[in-house]
Amino acid sequence: MGANTILPKELVDKANLIADQARNSISRYCFEECHAYCCRKGYLVLKPEEVDTVTQGRKDELIKKGILKKLKTDYSLFMGNYDQPCPSMDEKCMCKIHKSPFRSKVCGDFPLFIEGDLVRLSIRCPAVKENLLFPFVKQLQELGFKIIKPDAFGALELYNVKLVN
Repeated sequence: MGANTILPKELVDKANLIADQARNSISRYCFEECHAYCCRKGYLVLKPEEVDTVTQGRKDELIKKGILKKLKTDYSLFMGNYDQPCPSMDEKCMCKIHKSPFRSKVCGDFPLFIEGDLVRLSIRCPAVKENLLFPFVKQLQELGFKIIKPDAFGALELYNVKLVN
């Protein structure tokens, strides 16, 4: 069992529904309490086809400034502080591309990622730290999923965030 485990479609669909409910359950918290911390701190690894949408067409400018760096096949976007959040975030900490089908998959899945029978929770998310997703995590466990909640500096956390090479 693990990330490459193939599960019945019905189980995967049920898990994805629970994960979506979990993410929706913290949306108000994200804007009112943590002010989209995930979009203001750290690095976001983007696939080439996600770059233009997330950078709002400012790819070349952000590369020149050192905010966006080319990795082997992907890109790494630095989101360091309030003055330099994700380029898709407005002044009210709202995502300009939230409903776009071209936004980053990592953004859409954050803060819980389902891979096979594993569910990874991001410790970068204040809602995860405050255990606000507990009812949903419990439902996923009851379905047979293994929950992985990395420690603050664990290697698994780099699943979503890579340091610039």
